[in-house]
Amino acid sequence: MRVTTAFNKMLSIPGASVSSVVFAPEGIVVGLRRRSGRPRCPCGAKGSGTYDTSVRRWRHLDLGASKLFLQARIRRLHCRRCDRVVTEAVPWARPRARHSRDFEDVVAWLAQRADKTTIARLLRTSWETVAGIVTRVVTEAIDDRRLTGLLRIGVDEVSYRKGHRYLTVVADHDQAGRVVWAGEGKNAATLGLFYDELGESGCAALEAVSMDLGAAFKKATDTHAHKPANASTRSTWSRSRTRPSTRPAAGRGTSNATRPGPRPGRAWDARPRTAHHRRGTRPGGSSTAAGRS
Repeated sequence: MRVTTAFNKMLSIPGASVSSVVFAPEGIVVGLRRRSGRPRCPCGAKGSGTYDTSVRRWRHLDLGASKLFLQARIRRLHCRRCDRVVTEAVPWARPRARHSRDFEDVVAWLAQRADKTTIARLLRTSWETVAGIVTRVVTEAIDDRRLTGLLRIGVDEVSYRKGHRYLTVVADHDQAGRVVWAGEGKNAATLGLFYDELGESGCAALEAVSMDLGAAFKKATDTHAHKPANASTRSTWSRSRTRPSTRPAAGRGTSNATRPGPRPGRAWDARPRTAHHRRGTRPGGSSTAAGRS
């Protein structure tokens, strides 16, 4: 009784209480007792009855060197809204997941800072499990309103794997470069998927699109985005917030004020270039060769 009370306070599982603790060869198995209530479909609708029940386990955060599993009896119900038999939703795990929310949230946080192989070895799970968890967490957390009200966006590609594997990334300049969309590939078809998701009204509202002026991105933008007369496509806007240099390039006819400075490691002669330098003579009429002799 003391053990279950201690685990109940330590874990604080929402919607359930700890009923048993078993130290099994695979780890610690914590039995949960569901609070009374009608089963609920993952879509949010409540069921009127139970189709059948079964026992399921969810991997939870490790307890020291031991793996920890949550175990509870779960019900299936017939959802009238979905018009099919579904497994009820539980508050401590996402639908169709075999890991707790706490475990998946830790995996998603680590995925922003480490590679999947490192995460799999650290949490003693598989690479495929990490990939599935990341997809599930991002799907739940992504904001459907992120594409609303876009006015000035930037488009660029980023390499994410060896062998020329790229992602096309779209950022919102009005929100400090916040990423609002990403898709696999860096061609016109990939960027076209973003414009299709943005919709005709969203494309018409765009005031500026910055990109690297690649043929693929420009083609997709010209095809999908109906830019107004004051819209611009600049290669320097999304690269830096500083204004591009206005210093004229050094060349013929360049004044001393705009002449480039000395290169590192090379002596610089600041004297004005007069006629005797071009003739190879020193001031006073003596030649350079005569002066050396």
